[in-house]
Amino acid sequence: VESSAKIFMNVIQNKGTEAQTNVVCANAGMAIATALDLSPIEGFEKAKESLQSGKALTALTNLQNISKA
Repeated sequence: VESSAKIFMNVIQNKGTEAQTNVVCANAGMAIATALDLSPIEGFEKAKESLQSGKALTALTNLQNISKA
């Protein structure tokens, strides 16, 4: 679990390998595609943009802060 958490945090901070990032984007992309009625490729691209722009990290940080309240 610790190893997986470390990989995830590296990916969400744009420090993961390309393969790690692709796996995270594939998983998140399917959820995004389902929620927004997009193709899997469009979901993947939205997930990748979210990682690269820092929006995913901001969302995680906000969620962590809310859960502490």
